[in-house]
Amino acid sequence: MKGGRSLFGIAIILAALAGASGVYWYVYLAPIVLRFAVAPAGSEAAQFFATLAKVSETEKLRVRLVLAPLTNLAESSAAIDAGDVDLAIARADYRLPSTGLALASLHQNIAVLAVCNPTPIVPTSARRGAPQAPPQPAAIQSFADLRGRRIGVLGKGPANRALFATLATYHGLPGGSVTIVPFTEVGDIAAQTKVQPVDGLFLTTPRGDQLVGAAIGAIACPPDRRVAVLPLAEGSVFQARNKIFSSVELVAGEFGASPMLPAEPLATLAFPSVLVARRGLSADVVEEFLKQLFNLRHGLMAQFPAAGRIEALPTDRGSAFTLHPGAATYYDAETKTFFERYETLIYILLFGFSGILSGLVWMWRSLFPTRRLLVYEEHHAFERLIERARHAPTAEELDGLVIEMDGLLATLSRNMLEGRIDLELKPAFDILSDRLETAIGQRRAVLTQCPEKAASGAVPTVP
Repeated sequence: MKGGRSLFGIAIILAALAGASGVYWYVYLAPIVLRFAVAPAGSEAAQFFATLAKVSETEKLRVRLVLAPLTNLAESSAAIDAGDVDLAIARADYRLPSTGLALASLHQNIAVLAVCNPTPIVPTSARRGAPQAPPQPAAIQSFADLRGRRIGVLGKGPANRALFATLATYHGLPGGSVTIVPFTEVGDIAAQTKVQPVDGLFLTTPRGDQLVGAAIGAIACPPDRRVAVLPLAEGSVFQARNKIFSSVELVAGEFGASPMLPAEPLATLAFPSVLVARRGLSADVVEEFLKQLFNLRHGLMAQFPAAGRIEALPTDRGSAFTLHPGAATYYDAETKTFFERYETLIYILLFGFSGILSGLVWMWRSLFPTRRLLVYEEHHAFERLIERARHAPTAEELDGLVIEMDGLLATLSRNMLEGRIDLELKPAFDILSDRLETAIGQRRAVLTQCPEKAASGAVPTVP
């Protein structure tokens, strides 16, 4: 019975340890797989996160990524709202997912408006009868001058067309006043503009992307025109209405050196692409993902310059984006001291250790009551010997009780020396031993005084 109970106690302890280990592994060590919608497919950002997913898998990091390449950022935002993915790249100016929360700024996008303006004609000396030069079309100096023009809009999704429409409305250009020519790929621009020229091209791209120079170079302007980049400094009123926009200054020649585009420094609109997560994603998972992202990006900057553009988002309430709680925790933790980060853990170690230890001792004693059972057995053995001594019919039986007492005391002494019974209990057993010796002595005296009754079994019991 004792062996079975011990085995049962060991089984419970092992099961508890296995369960605790399983819970710890699942909460702190088990790989977490996140579905990530990246767009547009083939972009530098998509390639960076594909490499990040491979590195995370190779180095056995906690958070693993499964990429879902999509055509455009509108699709990635819709994937978050549909619950098909956990993470996505979204444009701040176009349909941020309603069920998504911001994690980080992926990069700053710039809006570029390149137009075909007339080439200035150098005047010659006037001569009577000399043919007059044909009148030149008016130059496009600002966005408002696009009325009645044909403008190409480059983009795989509807986001760039939506931004162009927003700017047109702001400048008082109603729908239909500008003819939009959609381009999906840079290669389409040269082919289509040779057949049917356009007056300009509008696009957005991450700053530093070579797409701008290639797209502008593909515009087939008529021989009497040249490409010029116009400023898009929309002023404080537009930016006050749309907090996600800012104004950045482009340096001369940023898009190309021959011809130099822009020809001189100018301002244009900028807005971020953001990394978003579905609202229900665990804050701990988001914090772990951001930790991996910012730790790994440094080693990938040489291969992917876009990695260096990833930035933290502000955590203040005045920000244009609602941060995921896990992102806010991660960014706030970067500014905390060691004690602030691990205050709870330190408190548990200092003040909760004694409670934990007491609980473990209680559990051990409950599951393994061997020491308590030993005490009870020895105590009850002494009580039985005392009872037998008071009713012993012969001196020979008393001698047998003395031998049993010696054996019981030897066992008790050995258990105490081995630590199986607490030494603090020795005085209690000394009392029981004295009582047993007294009972044996009193009974032996009675048997000696009444030998004839001892033979007949009529010896009175010692009280």
